[in-house]
Amino acid sequence: MKHIRPFPAPSRSAIGALLALCIVGLSGCGGGGGGGGGATLPPPPVVVQPGSPGDFGGKQLASVARTGVAGNWGYTAPDGARYALMGTAKGILVLDLRDSANVRVVDEIDGPTNTPSPGVYWREMRVYGTHAYIVSEQDNVRGGVMILDLSALPASVRFVKSFAPRDGTLRAHTIDIDTARGLAYLQRPVSVAPPAPAPISAPLLDAPAPAVFGGAMAAAHTEGEHEHGGPSDGSVEVWDLKTDPENPRYITTFNLNKSVHDMTAVGNLVYVAEGTANSWSIWDLTTPAAPRLSVRWVGTPGNFAHNIWPSGDGTFVVTTEEVPAGLPARVWRLNGAAAPTQLSTFKVGTGTPHNVIMEGNMAYLSHYTEGAVAVDLSNPAVPKVVMRVDTSALAGPGYSGCWGVYKFPGLPLLTCSDIETGFHLISITP
Repeated sequence: MKHIRPFPAPSRSAIGALLALCIVGLSGCGGGGGGGGGATLPPPPVVVQPGSPGDFGGKQLASVARTGVAGNWGYTAPDGARYALMGTAKGILVLDLRDSANVRVVDEIDGPTNTPSPGVYWREMRVYGTHAYIVSEQDNVRGGVMILDLSALPASVRFVKSFAPRDGTLRAHTIDIDTARGLAYLQRPVSVAPPAPAPISAPLLDAPAPAVFGGAMAAAHTEGEHEHGGPSDGSVEVWDLKTDPENPRYITTFNLNKSVHDMTAVGNLVYVAEGTANSWSIWDLTTPAAPRLSVRWVGTPGNFAHNIWPSGDGTFVVTTEEVPAGLPARVWRLNGAAAPTQLSTFKVGTGTPHNVIMEGNMAYLSHYTEGAVAVDLSNPAVPKVVMRVDTSALAGPGYSGCWGVYKFPGLPLLTCSDIETGFHLISITP
């Protein structure tokens, strides 16, 4: 979910002295702590993490070169075999990880390519059962939500079809899936309340179109080019995948009239990062057709609420903001219906945290120019960086390098999609 590149990222050799790793409090990053409702909190602790200018806590096992790379996700087949999916300039790359030292390309499925910024292709994906669901901010080829059938792996992948969101706008920035109940949550840039009909904004096209590879991101590219609007524009659609994974059924729309950038579904709860509204919310979808707002809180005005993920026990969440560049991730203690309390902040070096996912009390981040990062939040007030594997030759707070990470549950295995260099398979070591 790459956004802007206001300045080119310098090479690591140019700023070698700045490569020492540290966990930096918000006060050290030029930001301001934002509490619930915009209340001011005491500055969080600044914890210095002894480190080295190189990798630690993990090592790269294999890589596959690609450019124009976006998000990635993993798939574990019924027989235990592991695979990865990654967005590229062409579409969706599917990789066989059974031999971790020799990752094999199974296929590269054509997807939408009419990007507003040459060289940048926003794609995110999730897996439910034996099917993958991919969204993008392009819509000229197989526009809408692409469905891939993964059941024939390792031999092949089948493109099933694309389906249009209920509001008729084909582009979407993010998708998440409650895999226990088979419910998909789809980010929407507009607010169309159910059951109001909406015209399809563009035809669904299945014929491949030429992909444009390479090219630098336009310097003027901003959040305004994304498929989310202003603070009062947006919503989340709910789709039933369980009944028929190849023919999703629309259920309802919630979080109307509020900017939406990303969602994370865990259990019956959906955690929403509200983009240009610089706020976050938690929704109870115990009854999927009747979503109920549990809590909403506001961060720092002017920051962009990028993504959010809860800890394994649901007692705290980690959020990233991304804009302005260089902001740290935040850790918030949840307080039920009351606004959460900010406990700490963290980042690595001079980089910008992009997306975070969690397993238990471990946070795994795509940290742009700093690569893939793991942070131990056993004590959420005192984050501890325990792994960093760099995938980029660039440095600084710019939006280059590691876009997304995926952690295979219960295994010391992590994937990273790097915008400029491609796919990286990483072993997490104690």
